[in-house]
Amino acid sequence: MLRTKEKDRCVGLRMLSLKYCRKVLGPDINLSDEDLVMLRDQLYCWANLALDLRQDSERKFRLATSNSLDQESLEERAAIIEFEANVSRGEAEKKAVELALENEHLN
Repeated sequence: MLRTKEKDRCVGLRMLSLKYCRKVLGPDINLSDEDLVMLRDQLYCWANLALDLRQDSERKFRLATSNSLDQESLEERAAIIEFEANVSRGEAEKKAVELALENEHLN
């Protein structure tokens, strides 16, 4: 169940109709309208959270590159991490920033 704060974040979003949700889920899914609304609302909130996390990662990367850290080096390090660790670009950028900030702190 979504907490009130999480529900409030999703209020006012344009959402898929229940009719369309039923079409996407297929005829084998027998949920009440109430359960379907809850499922749809939770999925929208999860998507919103994922977008927020992505934006936070991008903000940290931009902040790090706008500071004394070399943007080219960060991008190269992120590309290496992405390839070698087989992680998403966002995760690789986050790790590259963390490593760069850690190294800058040690120096």
